[in-house]
Amino acid sequence: MARAVLVIVIAGLLLGQLPAGLAGGTVAHAQGYGPPPGAYAPYDAPPARGAGGPIDAAAATRLLAGRGFTNISVIRRRGATILMEANGPRGERVQVVMDGASGAISGMKVIGFGDKRY
Repeated sequence: MARAVLVIVIAGLLLGQLPAGLAGGTVAHAQGYGPPPGAYAPYDAPPARGAGGPIDAAAATRLLAGRGFTNISVIRRRGATILMEANGPRGERVQVVMDGASGAISGMKVIGFGDKRY
């Protein structure tokens, strides 16, 4: 009997779980926290906006500024797409493609660092 319990405990340790009732047999779960933010967290943030229609250039600039972008300039608008240039949260100069309907960043390309272009 002791040998069977030992086998179960060793198997549980190898699988990362112990039977309930044994010391340490409960499985710890995260408390609603998601995975740590990745390298692209500032760029993947959902747009913070209220109800409304399409986004104009001023609203697009405010949305990027709210995500940590600086030195923002609107290059052109083409249909529902807005093409912008800005300094990213880490200082890189980027060209940003924003969806004018949702405010989501749909594309981005690094074109320089700070005020210098590659």
